[in-house]
Parts: sequence; C-alpha cells; structure tokens
Amino acid sequence: MNTIDATMSMLEVMPEDARKKVYEFTQQLFTAKKPANPFTPVSTAQILSDLEESRRQIADGDGIEMEQALTEMGKRH
Repeated sequence: MNTIDATMSMLEVMPEDARKKVYEFTQQLFTAKKPANPFTPVSTAQILSDLEESRRQIADGDGIEMEQALTEMGKRH
C-alpha cells in the first residue's frame, strides 16, 4: 500500500469531525502567508566577511570538530 492509499484508507474510517479538522489543517498549510524561501539574500561582501571571521576563529583555536558540533546539534534538536 502506498502513502496515498494508506492516507485515503485512514481518512475513510475517521469520524467526520476528525476529517473536518484534517481538512482545515491542510487548507491552512496551503493558504498560510509565508515566504517561499526562509533564507534572506546575503551579499558577496557579507559572505566574505563571514568567511574571514570563521578563518580567524579557527586560527585562534575557537573552532570545534565537526563530530562534536553534530553531536551537540543532535542533542538540541
């Protein structure tokens, strides 16, 4: 059974009030006003400035190993 079939099967046995809530929620997903791209454009100058800062931090020993960074991010999220 593919995802669409499973979803349809689930909706068919759902009580009418629950089906209405699902419909309203999906409508909100499609009509919500949000930017298509959550990232703001960045200038070349800003990218180079960020890169310079990053290189300075690494040279000063302020950086952390990727494995450690990923582990910490995993704990937070």
